[in-house]
Amino acid sequence: MKLKKLVLMGLVCCTVFASKGMAVFAEGADAQVLEEVQTEQDATVPESGADEAVGSGQELDGAAMEELADEVVNLMSVLESSITSSVSATIENEQAKLPKYTQEELMYLACIIYCEAGNQEKKGKIAVANVIMNRVESDIFDHVTTIKEAIYDCERWGRQFSPVYVKSNGKWTTKGSNYEKVLTMYQTGNYDKEWQEEQMEGCIAAAKEALEGKKVIDDSYLYFNMGISSTKAKCNNKGASYTVIGCHIFY
Repeated sequence: MKLKKLVLMGLVCCTVFASKGMAVFAEGADAQVLEEVQTEQDATVPESGADEAVGSGQELDGAAMEELADEVVNLMSVLESSITSSVSATIENEQAKLPKYTQEELMYLACIIYCEAGNQEKKGKIAVANVIMNRVESDIFDHVTTIKEAIYDCERWGRQFSPVYVKSNGKWTTKGSNYEKVLTMYQTGNYDKEWQEEQMEGCIAAAKEALEGKKVIDDSYLYFNMGISSTKAKCNNKGASYTVIGCHIFY
């Protein structure tokens, strides 16, 4: 039965090697780590194992060989199932880490944060992003369904975000607006001042957190402005909630 034991030992070693190999693959390890795993596997099986197996194979009768073959098939099936499950779990884990937003969405959101709250604390930056994203999900703003549409909204109730449009010949246009200038700065990476680049980095970080689910204000908050005193009075009269963060009041 020595052959049976050696075959089983070899399958166990294959299982260990396959599991470690998948872990190395999932973590993006380099060739040196793979070589270490291979060395560990080689050290597990004695060099004399093959010769001993050949000699002892003669001791097994037909029934024993058939039994051994069945066990090998079963073990191979278990090994295949284990590897498949490991690969599937690894792929799912890696996909879960991927951002659930596009680079375009990040750009539009970071740039409106820069225009509206670039000099505010991080919480204030995230709050601006929350308002934009709340509008996308709100039934009140059912005419906008994307971050871009919410930012450029100038239809139902007119211009929503002052940096996005300027008036030319009596009409609102994005050409020459501060927002368009900031978008160009973002896209080209050309900043006139060092502080502008640092400020943009902070806005990008805040946008990412908001896009990944970070909220600092309630889902019902759809507006913000700098008229804190007057807006407080209006909210109190209507019994509406509000939150003041930095220079803005959100409601």
